[in-house]
Amino acid sequence: MKIALVYPPTRKSVPSILPREVESSRGAFPPLGILYLAAQLQEFPGVDVLVRDADNQGLSAEEISREVMEKGIELVGITVLSFHLLDAMDLAERIKIRSAKTRIIAGGPHPHIFPEETLKLGVFDYVALGEAEDSLRLFLEKFISGNQLPEVEGILSANNFEQKTERQLCAIMDLDKLKFPARELLGIENYFSVLSPNKPATTAISSRGCPYKCVFCDRPHLGKRFRARSAENVVAEMERCVELGIREVIFYDDNFTTSRERVLKIAELLLERKLKIAWDVRARVGDLKPEDYVLLKRAGLARIHFGVESGDPDILEAIKKGITIQDAREAFISAHKAGIETLAYFMIGLPGENETTLSRTIDLAMELKPDYVHFSMLMLFPGTPIYSMALERGIIKDDVWRKFAENPGPNFQAPVWEENLKRADMEKALNKAYRKFYLRPGYLASRLSRVRSWHSFKTQARMGMSILGLKG
Repeated sequence: MKIALVYPPTRKSVPSILPREVESSRGAFPPLGILYLAAQLQEFPGVDVLVRDADNQGLSAEEISREVMEKGIELVGITVLSFHLLDAMDLAERIKIRSAKTRIIAGGPHPHIFPEETLKLGVFDYVALGEAEDSLRLFLEKFISGNQLPEVEGILSANNFEQKTERQLCAIMDLDKLKFPARELLGIENYFSVLSPNKPATTAISSRGCPYKCVFCDRPHLGKRFRARSAENVVAEMERCVELGIREVIFYDDNFTTSRERVLKIAELLLERKLKIAWDVRARVGDLKPEDYVLLKRAGLARIHFGVESGDPDILEAIKKGITIQDAREAFISAHKAGIETLAYFMIGLPGENETTLSRTIDLAMELKPDYVHFSMLMLFPGTPIYSMALERGIIKDDVWRKFAENPGPNFQAPVWEENLKRADMEKALNKAYRKFYLRPGYLASRLSRVRSWHSFKTQARMGMSILGLKG
């Protein structure tokens, strides 16, 4: 049996939360979700798994649909993000035209939030909810045995949806049991980060779920219960990456440092095994002690990303961030002293935002002296507390995401929190923030002095030229 797992082309995407110029120069990262699924499905005897990352491989929807037909692929899984719903539908429609008997499963955040609406679009046969590694294995067992409409917890079809009205999260508790992502099914050499001189790079997930209560969090399909892989399991995956020729691992956990004890154990194991690989994490200010950063640097940590979000204390409280500005100051000082590069995340357009709070945020970005800063405009994602708040307070008048899920169209614009500031004001402020931070002469000179490879020069020069194109 032949199965294809596809990250679709992104030609019809809803506009991003980033300026187009910045979005286009971030780098290229492997589709980790479908690589995890592929690794689990490869264990089935007689099953041939094909993985396609359309944009990275330069494939169109037409080319993928033709390949599905020519290779006789019976089951196709497509990653569906709300921003890329139109692209996923286009791919599914083309596959159905060429291969009417091929069954198509939609997975990812969008079908998890809108399972009924996704099925009613008429182009997907099934939707997978939550984390699908276990449910898809069970589904495949029944599918291979000849059951064309298998009923499995966590996978819904139009035929069984009415009997399963309660959404099933299907959270996997023992993450160590999962096979490592099947990175070898894609050419690893094409993946990199604009922030890193190390190519190729890859992404990894060492934990799932986040216990914190930030109102803007947009990963409801992973839940709030924190589940972590053991330090030994994480380091074993990093060893496998080294064997594949990968030079840097970028951890995409919601918060890598939720368990300080585990973080330190990972660092100790890397040192013990003398593993030479760079790594990059997303962390919460306040989770680590100053001396921890020194150990992490010795173990190869190249970069740490901190979500600061705002320079205004009242806004931080309103979004339930659970940190203080002083926490942020101390974390950046500790990372800098240890020689670890830093990236600060900030959002523009949070509840209570005005010209004064915007200035505080940009000022804090300058004060913290991160090596990189990532400004984005708050968008109200479906399934988040802040989206519900916006509906309750009348910031948005209709459940626009549900309407989009029911009837997707090319002119959809994701909603923002337009209270004191309008969308145009936020877009202008976003461009201004990027230019003010990155186009300082001292910053540019500092970055150029650190360039150590042609790859690093090219990628950072491309990002710099993109920022020059911003108006503000």
